[in-house]
Amino acid sequence: MQLKMSYEELRADITVVRVGSDGQGGAVLDDRFARELCTALVEVVDDGRLVLVVDLSAVDVADTMGSAVLVAGLQRVHLRGGTLALVVTSERVRAGLSKVGPFRGFRIHDAVPSAVATLAADCVREGAEKGIEQRSTALEERARERRAVEQGVVTSGDHAYEHLSEDITLVRVGGDTLDGFTVPPVRKLLVDLVVQGRLHVVLDLTALDHINTSGLDMLIGALKRVRAHDGGLVLVVRKDSVLKMFRLTGLIKVFHIFDTVGPAVEHLGRNVPEAHV
Repeated sequence: MQLKMSYEELRADITVVRVGSDGQGGAVLDDRFARELCTALVEVVDDGRLVLVVDLSAVDVADTMGSAVLVAGLQRVHLRGGTLALVVTSERVRAGLSKVGPFRGFRIHDAVPSAVATLAADCVREGAEKGIEQRSTALEERARERRAVEQGVVTSGDHAYEHLSEDITLVRVGGDTLDGFTVPPVRKLLVDLVVQGRLHVVLDLTALDHINTSGLDMLIGALKRVRAHDGGLVLVVRKDSVLKMFRLTGLIKVFHIFDTVGPAVEHLGRNVPEAHV
């Protein structure tokens, strides 16, 4: 049984992608079908179709691996500048997708018209907020911003991050101390990355001179968060004063710690499933 897709441009800026199979009965979303679908969606976005409704109403079943692959692929579409909504009618498919996180960034509709109407309204609202009258211009601006995030170095307060590959993100923590006062923005940045689907992180702590228990607790939470989604987190630490805290607390055995970024990236790409340098 092969995956079948058809495309329909309902409005000038919105494309409906309908998914089915060439066999009898409903389609089964397994990892092979999900990979084919995600590859096709990325190609559609690269061709300039930035607003998509993905109609999965012909899909009756989604297994765990297929759901996970689909979510990861949809997040890549989002990072490339695309916006999408899903149409799902099968409760089994909804249940399978709901178990895969982070999934809350993708809205699910019961029918194509409601998905199209919601996306159209979003485009108009975003354009109005930015003072852009033309919806197509607003879409182009949004795509430009997201591609800048994906390809360049993005600052967040004293910190910065860049996507080294499709899967691996380097986060550079600024400042010389990671304690109760400086932890919140770092925690928020790491949580935001996980929500975006960036689950393989190299955390560069070479600028730090000191880290206390609040900072260590935040790192443990970040490690648990990415591992819950089959991701990975490795650290780059250079100062003896910081390494000493990891040794004293026994966390030197919990984290993979490197003194430069290069070996950390290689380790993450080599040892974490789905991560590629």
